[in-house]
Amino acid sequence: MSLTSRGILADAVTLWRAERELLLALAGMFFVVPMLGAALLLAGLEPMATGDPEKLRAALTAFYTANLPAILAINIAMEFGTFAIFNLYLQGGGRTLGEVLLITLKRFAAFFVLTVIAGLLFSIGFSLLVIPGLFVLARTWLAGPALAADPAMGVLGAFREGWRRSAGLTGFALLGLASMTMFLAFGLVILTGGILGTIAALIGGAQAVAPVSYLVTALFGGGAWVALALIRIAAYRLAGAPRRGI
Repeated sequence: MSLTSRGILADAVTLWRAERELLLALAGMFFVVPMLGAALLLAGLEPMATGDPEKLRAALTAFYTANLPAILAINIAMEFGTFAIFNLYLQGGGRTLGEVLLITLKRFAAFFVLTVIAGLLFSIGFSLLVIPGLFVLARTWLAGPALAADPAMGVLGAFREGWRRSAGLTGFALLGLASMTMFLAFGLVILTGGILGTIAALIGGAQAVAPVSYLVTALFGGGAWVALALIRIAAYRLAGAPRRGI
């Protein structure tokens, strides 16, 4: 299978079909539930005028400071879920949900360190006129699957392996697929929100419709996160990863 966007998507579909029951369980626990919590958290954010940048910055800083434990918990849960999906496919098939979670728990510290380093590199690159940040993202995105496939290589080894496997057009294909996935999810959320808003206006039940909109946002967001994880695994496999999982 060629390392193109089409090839990566085709392999991602194969991955989905192979383990969709366990994948749905992981997605529900570590993507949908945390995203629902995030949606409810943001629902409590007061509308802010954007005329004064300083006031806007101060309001956002106050919001994040007040909700920092919840925000950290949401992000950690989602990173744990992503790593669990990597382990599901890259640590051999036939494992139960409990076995996958145990493997993930034992090795999560290294993955979390890897994620923090990658995030810092992306932030630094993004501050340098955006393009360097996108380049760093494309070249480090496969480090996570590399660590899951071979934990013995460590964090630095995973970065080296991810960098090697994302050479050439692979990094650009990953960026394109990631962007397409997020735009699709965002578009579906907006479309569904518009439909629910119209229904609420017709029946006068805005308060009843609001919880449904939060759930829909969490479901689409969780689906997007699953798709991104499968795309990363597929790209890693097609770039030369040992066929250990499927």
